[in-house]
Amino acid sequence: MKIPYINIHSHVSNEENSIVISNRSEDFSLPLSEDAIYSMGIHPWYINQESIEKELSLLALNARNSNVIAIGECGLDKLSSVDFDLQKDIFIAQVKIAEDLNKPLIIHCVKAFDDLIRIKKEIKISVPIIIHGYNNNEQILEQLIKNDFYISLGKALLVDNSNASTVISKIPIEKLFFETDDADVSIKSIFERASVLLMLNKEELKKKIDDNFKNVFKK
Repeated sequence: MKIPYINIHSHVSNEENSIVISNRSEDFSLPLSEDAIYSMGIHPWYINQESIEKELSLLALNARNSNVIAIGECGLDKLSSVDFDLQKDIFIAQVKIAEDLNKPLIIHCVKAFDDLIRIKKEIKISVPIIIHGYNNNEQILEQLIKNDFYISLGKALLVDNSNASTVISKIPIEKLFFETDDADVSIKSIFERASVLLMLNKEELKKKIDDNFKNVFKK
């Protein structure tokens, strides 16, 4: 059986021979396709204080669907206009949903990694946590790996000398994922680039990421 490409986070259409986690961050009451798998969460950019309690209730209800296999993307962003204390409150509320449902978290984090790590320790998050679209330096990466985060790399891998291209070899293979996010690129192209940077046969890399997927998402 041919091993699929695993795309951990996507806002675009599926690809042939791939397993794609489609992100749902809008109306949580919209129907989900029986043939797809999803992550579902409230992005820190789009927190609306007036409607947030209703959105959290809908998220908690609809994330119980078996096709929703992760909570996110959620997280912290210090460049967002949304009050940071409010962001933390809503993030922690979503962590509690993930813990209640025993589903992994897919995280958006901008300039708030210290806060994220501190929250993980303070509330003792037990579900797997995946940092999506990582393109930061090795020092931050070391702290994330030390604190048992998974790392997902995307389109930045296709850019020579990007942080993602530089640090990929520092990520333990059992902590690694790939994604397309909202970019007009193929997951195949990201795997091909990663296999070159890691000096690893593409099929072997696909097998390792498939193992990670099955381990984290119990698939």
